[in-house]
Amino acid sequence: MANRKKCLVDTSVIIALFRKNEDAKKVLDSLNQDDVYICDITVLEILAGCFTVERREQAMNFLDVFGQLKNNELISDKAIQLMKRYCIQRTGQPPLMLPDCLIAAYAVLHKMELLTFNKKDFDFIQGIDIHSMSR
Repeated sequence: MANRKKCLVDTSVIIALFRKNEDAKKVLDSLNQDDVYICDITVLEILAGCFTVERREQAMNFLDVFGQLKNNELISDKAIQLMKRYCIQRTGQPPLMLPDCLIAAYAVLHKMELLTFNKKDFDFIQGIDIHSMSR
């Protein structure tokens, strides 16, 4: 994975790391730490799963090692475009979920590779570069 472009880490990968998934750890260890980011949506998704103060503090300490991207008007506009386009085109498929839509907007606008265990949540989106990981 040497010479990869900057990577946005999906929530699924962060959860796998918390669960001590060796594949996720190996992939992230192979990357330059300065090129690995999460977005504020991922932070919110992780915090939503923390039901104790101790767990929340552990999660925040863990997430502090990643660069963090913040929402802005461009991200919101891109997410709205994606939702308009793909919520209709995916009739008969699981809907494009709001957190995935926002994560995709970050990846597309920042021209980052998206590391995810859930390729099916993103692979239909034009302009997104996915590094799919298997469990």
